[in-house]
Amino acid sequence: MADPIRKLNGTGLSAFEQYLRDFREGEKLAPPFHLLTDSRYSEPLEDFSYVERREFGTRYEMGVYLTEILEDTDMQSFLGDQGFWSWLALYWFDQLCPARADRSRKPSQIYNYILSSNYNHRPRHAVRTTWLLVSRYGETALFLLSKKPSERGELIEQLAARQHLISCRGVIEVANRLYYDANRRTFKRGATSTKRKGNIRRYIGYLQQLDLTYDLYSITEEALLNILPEEYEHFL
Repeated sequence: MADPIRKLNGTGLSAFEQYLRDFREGEKLAPPFHLLTDSRYSEPLEDFSYVERREFGTRYEMGVYLTEILEDTDMQSFLGDQGFWSWLALYWFDQLCPARADRSRKPSQIYNYILSSNYNHRPRHAVRTTWLLVSRYGETALFLLSKKPSERGELIEQLAARQHLISCRGVIEVANRLYYDANRRTFKRGATSTKRKGNIRRYIGYLQQLDLTYDLYSITEEALLNILPEEYEHFL
């Protein structure tokens, strides 16, 4: 069954945030799903898409689905819409923060579910960043989003911490070449190991050095591959 996408208003955002704070302090409370449809906490969006409570095996699957249902929507005005992305995070909260047998959950930071007004925290939002990566890079983003919806993973953790890198196509395409395992449909073994040369942390460090002399926003995949140090060859 499909539901019309809505957005949380200020009261709804405050209620969702209070729920997350209470849960992070150990209270076992049912998610406030009533906020999704109650006009006191959320509001409709005119001529907007419908969404379903699908089960996603990976964040990438969630991103593909979102990209499909939002394909005909001009998303420019929604990129920073706190109520919109937070509504979606609450809608899929059972997947983003699944309950254990004893009803306990292990929620991440609040900005993982409620889009932060702090620009540095925005790439941490579970739904917005997932949609952004898939809509921008397609299957090339799979190596970053191959874990369950409730799990972030070291690769995306490292890249999201330097959010300008997410916008650099050549950087993402080279990372995909280096770390994606097509047979396993996830990242390669050793990609996150600090003991392996050419791991994701080393790649980020190398990019930070390059950023002093190169325009990473315009560098191409081939140009970046051509200047990679030898330590990355075993990942190619």
